[in-house]
Amino acid sequence: MKADIRDVIDDYIDAHTDDVSSLLQDLMQETEKLTGLARWSIGKVEGKLMQLLIKISGTQQAVEVGTFTGYSALVIAEALPDEGILITCESNEAYGEIAQRYFNQSPYGKKIQLILGPALDTLKEILESSVGFVFIDADKPSYAVYFDEAIRILQPGGIVFVDNVFWRNKIFKNKITNENAKAIAAFNEKVMRDDRVENVMLSIRDGVYLIRKK
Repeated sequence: MKADIRDVIDDYIDAHTDDVSSLLQDLMQETEKLTGLARWSIGKVEGKLMQLLIKISGTQQAVEVGTFTGYSALVIAEALPDEGILITCESNEAYGEIAQRYFNQSPYGKKIQLILGPALDTLKEILESSVGFVFIDADKPSYAVYFDEAIRILQPGGIVFVDNVFWRNKIFKNKITNENAKAIAAFNEKVMRDDRVENVMLSIRDGVYLIRKK
């Protein structure tokens, strides 16, 4: 029973969290059909947490590093006010095409600006202290660099929401051999040492880090 308790908890949490739209459900299904990687999308519980943070913070300008097929971008756009804008960065054109197709179907898609190409190039073009929320869910070795850019572009009090900070629980091994896990472990320690922020780590899905710029 002990081995299954996490599944029981996850199922209970899922059952007591608001559902996402039918469009997002369709996107998840198509993502799995086309890529076999629907697990890369953040899912309902993490998405709803993100939406609440955006609404509570009053964010109007948001940035996403790692669009994939657009699930999290649509989650963010739905939570933004009518005049809100999300810039989302994706380096894979095939994933971007799927995402844009769903953005075009969504009533919230008008808030989303998809930029294809290296995310760091896009981030460097964004003005300092100009956004209220940054979501990072992209190549793990670059997390530290994305984080520093996120702090630069965030307004004081802005939030960085970081996914996969457990990296499939590989960061908990006594000797970390997986390269992505090494990068994540180093990133987690970097955040803890950074006096520009305050932070809390949560055991949602593959671990999330909520970080607030002071």
